Amino acid sequence: MNDNEFILFIVVSVAIMLVFAFGLIIFFSTSQKKIQTEKLNNQQIKIDFQKKLLESTVQTQEKERDRIARELHDDVGSKLNVIHINLHLLKKAIAKGNDIEQILDHIQSSLDESIQTSRDISHELMPPVLSKFGIHSAMEDLENSINRTGVFKLAINSAFEWKLKDNMQQLHLYRIVQELLQNALKHAKAKSVSINFEKKGKLLCLDYYDDGVGFPGEDLSKGLGLNNLETRVQVLNGSWKINRELSKGAEIKIRIPLYE
Repeated sequence: MNDNEFILFIVVSVAIMLVFAFGLIIFFSTSQKKIQTEKLNNQQIKIDFQKKLLESTVQTQEKERDRIARELHDDVGSKLNVIHINLHLLKKAIAKGNDIEQILDHIQSSLDESIQTSRDISHELMPPVLSKFGIHSAMEDLENSINRTGVFKLAINSAFEWKLKDNMQQLHLYRIVQELLQNALKHAKAKSVSINFEKKGKLLCLDYYDDGVGFPGEDLSKGLGLNNLETRVQVLNGSWKINRELSKGAEIKIRIPLYE
């Protein structure tokens, strides 16, 4: 190889190395941009999900507030008006020396009903057994309450070796079970319902099954209480799935992270 050929070889080799190096730079630059784009997209997806979850939670809370406001206005408010009227009648009866026993009975009855309604609303917001004794006792109480009605046979099974982080998480789980039972009561036409709790690693597994009519596909998003259930599961950072392969009955699997 003469000098010219050697120089040409060196030039070609350097050129190839430069092209290769330039290609690597472009490849890594493109890869980094792709990674950054995917990261931004994932962040946006997470932000959108959190926004949707917040909106769903707020909507659920607003519906609950509206319901409570209506009950207070329509029920307690009307009874307080009756008491107010009866107090005026009582004053007139006393002034005239008339018998006031019947008026006092009406006032007592309205007061008793108002107190009971207020107590019912309070219990719906936070069941006493849940706040005093925790989620396990609340599940037992719920099971006994349903079975006393005789509407369907309910079995809630739990090894009781799991716990949730705080009272709010317990309340969400309690409401999830209520939503499932409400659906069984209103739509499933079930004779028996079973709910199994099991701890698997760092997950709480809730498996629901009933022997009712199942979930017609066209009704999954319409009036079956599943939207509220989904919102509460998401608030707990959990997941849920309906078994659509059953010819009869319903099976729902819910998974919720545990914090120890």
